[in-house]
Amino acid sequence: MKREKIACSCKNVNYGMILDAVKDGADTFDKVQEKTGCSTGCGKCRDFITTMIRDIQMFPEDYE
Repeated sequence: MKREKIACSCKNVNYGMILDAVKDGADTFDKVQEKTGCSTGCGKCRDFITTMIRDIQMFPEDYE
């Protein structure tokens, strides 16, 4: 995973920021949104980021 890749272009939130938020205890989309500001612009990234959060939780070894 490239940490620098953008997950939310409106708020310039990258994959690494999402990963760090989940690792710091943000276990829901709303908590990740609160920590990163993601999906507070157009909202098009919400489904993708929700899936990303689920994948990080289900397969943490893939995100080491």
